[in-house]
Amino acid sequence: MVKKIAIGGGIAVLLIIAFIVVATIFGWWPVVVDIVLVLTALVSMLLLAALIFAVLRLTRTAIDIKNEVMPVLQSLKTTSSAAREAAKTATAFGVDPAVRTAGVLVGAGEVASVILGKGEAKKRAEKRQRRRIEIERELARRGELDGYR
Repeated sequence: MVKKIAIGGGIAVLLIIAFIVVATIFGWWPVVVDIVLVLTALVSMLLLAALIFAVLRLTRTAIDIKNEVMPVLQSLKTTSSAAREAAKTATAFGVDPAVRTAGVLVGAGEVASVILGKGEAKKRAEKRQRRRIEIERELARRGELDGYR
């Protein structure tokens, strides 16, 4: 396969060289230049038409994508709005009352424990008193108390 391509390329080069020699001998160069210019213009017009076609297809594709994506985005917007409203409703009817109820119960329990019996405030005061006595004993043992109470 490679040999056939090499042989074909060699033959093409020989034919081009032969054409150049014949065109020079017979004075065909002005006609050859005109033919090459016409062929170049035709190829250029074909390439321009292909480019216009590609741009039109790209534009049409972009419009098709937009037309397919917009309903999906609208659906997503609707779904997110529904989810947001559901979260607000769940908060309003589920979480907020539970938090308020828990707060009231904890507050009522603290009030009841202070009024009716030994509450956390009293326990903390007793802890502070014990700690103060321990510190005073430690300072007295070291001799740093100096009569202050």
